[in-house]
Amino acid sequence: MSDLQSVVDFLEEQKRKQVPHFSTVPFDKVLSFMGTTSQPNTYAAVSVHPIVRLEPGASATEMTVELRGALPRPPEPWQCLTVHVTNVSQYQGFQVKTRGNDPGTPASALYEQTPEGHLRVKGSQIFTVHHSPYTMKFFEQIPYDEVQETVGGVRAALVGVGVQANISPRFIYHWELRDGRLQLFHGDGLALKTYMNLKANKRETRTILDLDDYTGLQVRGVVEEFAPHQNPAAFEKISKGFSAGNWGKPSRVFRLDVESVTRIAPAAPL
Repeated sequence: MSDLQSVVDFLEEQKRKQVPHFSTVPFDKVLSFMGTTSQPNTYAAVSVHPIVRLEPGASATEMTVELRGALPRPPEPWQCLTVHVTNVSQYQGFQVKTRGNDPGTPASALYEQTPEGHLRVKGSQIFTVHHSPYTMKFFEQIPYDEVQETVGGVRAALVGVGVQANISPRFIYHWELRDGRLQLFHGDGLALKTYMNLKANKRETRTILDLDDYTGLQVRGVVEEFAPHQNPAAFEKISKGFSAGNWGKPSRVFRLDVESVTRIAPAAPL
């Protein structure tokens, strides 16, 4: 079995397994997570970690996330960490981002190891990864209590490393394996942080997880926007998926041309 065929088989399996998680939107789809950076020709390093706790920071914009397991790699100069936590059943989630690893900034300003061996990520800004009143503001001000109430019970988070690293959820509505090429298709509603990164760097790390145990596959490749007439079948499925969720019409539609496949599992036991 080829690596690309294994992705197709996993998508078909998750299409069935994820139905109970999204019972209010009865349409075939698979939740995935787009990891992007703004640095040309680079990929975000993305890993999965059990959550120990969320803590408010010193100011209203700051929050610390304590996790188990090691980083996928340390941040290089100018890179940041982002912690993505999603409450799947509520279609709501947040990213907690550190400041950039600028010259002169110690690594301890971004993260530190605890005596227990846990990883404490020190977020300087909280961002939404779902439609909310906050997404229309460039500088989001999200109360810690709202974050805690929404995702406090979530077991695991994704961590991304890269320049302006961003991890956002996307439903895959259609996939095609032809002539040794695998393409995954999704749509966007608003031009948010992911699109800003893609304008600078089209390379993406896509994480597709079994939502019960957080194991799965990670694929890398290049994302391209496509016109509806270039793939009517994909555009129709994306549009019907948006309609099923009462999300209006997609403003843009994209395909990911998969170039590599690896397996992924939590960096520490759940």
